[in-house]
Amino acid sequence: MLEDQEDAREAVCARLTRVRELSGLNKKDFSDKLGMSPQAWGEYENGKRDLPLSVAKKLRKAYSIPLEFIYFGNKSDLPHRIATEL
Repeated sequence: MLEDQEDAREAVCARLTRVRELSGLNKKDFSDKLGMSPQAWGEYENGKRDLPLSVAKKLRKAYSIPLEFIYFGNKSDLPHRIATEL
């Protein structure tokens, strides 16, 4: 099954944190663009909760971050600016 190939929560969290840092935004500004509170975003970024598909889709829409990167670490479809910084 595809979810069995998903990276560990810690790896997903590290990618979420790095994407936010590379965006140059703090948790509040980053999460505002996703339509969520900084506290809710912090639970995903800090590994307290698994990132649901609904939030991953918001990341894709708001920041052009592909689901393949979020869940599996595949960098091939990342925006160039982010891919070069990772």
